[in-house]
Amino acid sequence: MQTHPGSEFQATNQGVEYMALDCGDQARILQLQQDILRLVALGYDAVEVCRQICLLEEQLLPNAVASVMLLDDEGQRLHVFAAPSVPVEGVAQLNGLRPGPGAGSCGNAVFRREPVFVENTHTDPRWQDLRQLACNFNIGACWSMPIRGKGGRVIGSFALSSFEHRLPSSFHHKLLEIGAFIVGIVLEQRRANEQLHLAGKVFEYSTEGIMITDAGNRIVSVNRAFTRITGYALDQVKGKNPSLLSAGRHGPAFYQKMWQSLAANGYWQGEIWNKARDGRVYPEWLSITAINGGDGKLGHYLGIFSDLSDKKRSDEIIWRQANYDALTGLPNRNRFYDRLEQAIKAALHNGDRLALLLIDLDHFKEVNDTVGHAYGDALLKAAGERLQACAGQNSVLARLGGDEFTLILPDIADNVSVEQTAQTFLDTLAAPFVLDGAASYLSASIGIALFPDDAVGIDALLKYADQAMYAAKNQGRNAWRYFTPALQIAAEHRSRTSSDLREALARGQFHLVYQPIVELATGRIRKAEALIRWQHPQRGFISPAEFIPLAEETRLIREIGGWVFERAVEQVAAWQAAYGADFQISVNKSPLQFKGDEDWGVFGRLGFIRSQHRGRDHRRLAAGCGRAGFKQTIGVSRCRYPSSDRRLRYRLFIVVVFKKFDIDYLKIDQSFVRNLAPDSSDLVLCEAIVTMAHRLGMQVIAEGVETREQRDLLSAAGCDFAQGYWFAKPLSVADFETMLARVG
Repeated sequence: MQTHPGSEFQATNQGVEYMALDCGDQARILQLQQDILRLVALGYDAVEVCRQICLLEEQLLPNAVASVMLLDDEGQRLHVFAAPSVPVEGVAQLNGLRPGPGAGSCGNAVFRREPVFVENTHTDPRWQDLRQLACNFNIGACWSMPIRGKGGRVIGSFALSSFEHRLPSSFHHKLLEIGAFIVGIVLEQRRANEQLHLAGKVFEYSTEGIMITDAGNRIVSVNRAFTRITGYALDQVKGKNPSLLSAGRHGPAFYQKMWQSLAANGYWQGEIWNKARDGRVYPEWLSITAINGGDGKLGHYLGIFSDLSDKKRSDEIIWRQANYDALTGLPNRNRFYDRLEQAIKAALHNGDRLALLLIDLDHFKEVNDTVGHAYGDALLKAAGERLQACAGQNSVLARLGGDEFTLILPDIADNVSVEQTAQTFLDTLAAPFVLDGAASYLSASIGIALFPDDAVGIDALLKYADQAMYAAKNQGRNAWRYFTPALQIAAEHRSRTSSDLREALARGQFHLVYQPIVELATGRIRKAEALIRWQHPQRGFISPAEFIPLAEETRLIREIGGWVFERAVEQVAAWQAAYGADFQISVNKSPLQFKGDEDWGVFGRLGFIRSQHRGRDHRRLAAGCGRAGFKQTIGVSRCRYPSSDRRLRYRLFIVVVFKKFDIDYLKIDQSFVRNLAPDSSDLVLCEAIVTMAHRLGMQVIAEGVETREQRDLLSAAGCDFAQGYWFAKPLSVADFETMLARVG
């Protein structure tokens, strides 16, 4: 990555803005300042201070050297002022460097009056005048900061040269800032030979709070940053013990350990909580150094600290984002795993049992598809609030993602409490949710696994709860189910079936059968429904009720649906040629096949199919979609929720569907046909559906007709077509043609 002038971090009058440092880097920065202040306090001259600063910074940046270069009195050329680790030959080549665009990092920093960071001195154009120097002394990268004197004028540069190609981190930025800042003060004061004033400037303008106490631990002096952070001015704390800042969060043992470290090592650092004058309690990183006088006896303590409040807040935000769901405020998957692990350890230690409930909202995807994700999010949040209100005080409710929640129920005495909790969840979700003035209804399927009854590991416990939840869905939803070994057997069977399904199409294991659709008025077979069958080479016949849901889950339904469509097109063309151009075949289409024009379900390959079957009337294939002239059929089945006026409910359904999708045929589900009797409510419903469909220009097909009475009642109700075992079961092509020849 190449760094260009102007892309570096912004320079300010006080130094350089940089990202927050972690506690380890903060400690090293504070130690560096401690060491530099000690040099100043002990009266070292400017050259030695600058040399020591270079050496100290080199200790903090391995595989690198530091240097200070100053402009001459004319401000035209740079000369090395301090570079204790740079060879004499290198110093000689650097002396007399004229600042400019190609004069390396230092020449550019002085020329541009801004920080310059070069990642690769061997390729960067800013090093074109010093390329040979970089090669001779293996300088891979060089970062330079302008040194400023009075009034902000640039008087030289402070640089860190690395033997590796790299860019500076936030910690390195801070090292450069401190080096350039303090060297600037040292050099400026050197000219006036005011060593005492120099120490005062370093002390006063430090960005960290500084406090000096005497040997009796009474405050002698503080700097501006101390006043800014604590709210106390010097006259308010002078002569007092620093304990006036204590927030009361640390016991005697904490301070005893601090003083023991100071006595033994002359130094202590760590995180401590203090209290500002306005009562604000804040964390700080504090380092304390014992300073001996000229006689070797303890003279003062030097304390330097930085306020960690912003860092703590940032850490808290990051932690919360990593552990809590942004939408519901509940623990997320990461936090859930941690809490479940803790709960299992506690249960093992105490010999307790716990329950894991997996709660999946039923048909929630339909909410997002029909009213939008914003409404769906609001509904999820409201559902989470209801579940949280029902969860026990010691339980943990979490959102794993999407519409899936989970509950850890610890220390259960018996299964009754688990069942009561599960039923309470179902009941509370059943009440209507009123959002934006509209009522919405939810139900859930809950799977329950027990520790240690079912499993002792986290993954197994989750898997078993998931299997139990799917069992609840398969048994009608809005229910809870326990895990049983039979569910595990079924899951393994399901997994094998899913694996085999991926190869079934390629290996030619599918075939189609056709169930006649009879015109009730004439008894003629005018249509057929194409139905897929799977003949497994080892397991034999596998029911569509078993493999179609798996095909939808694995998204294989598109490829399988495309194959069904192609075979049906070929068959309808053959039968139209043999039995008349008005013959039709219906195929079923999964809702997943309606997504996207490119799918391989029913119409995604229409152009290809037409090119293979020129001259054939593909409009004779009723396939569930109105595009390209194809007929559409939609089924009416029983509603999931009861209604006081069922006829009105189905009437509204038919009208809406017809208006939206331009439906040609309406199919009455066998759940209506099964209990048809002269005085049954299902007959009334069938008559209403037929009447409404005819008024809307649709013809009606009834499925599941198994008796003469059902046929006659439907015919009397005006139903157009019917199919079912009364007429024929699904037939092979040969058997279907035999029946056509017999019945017509």
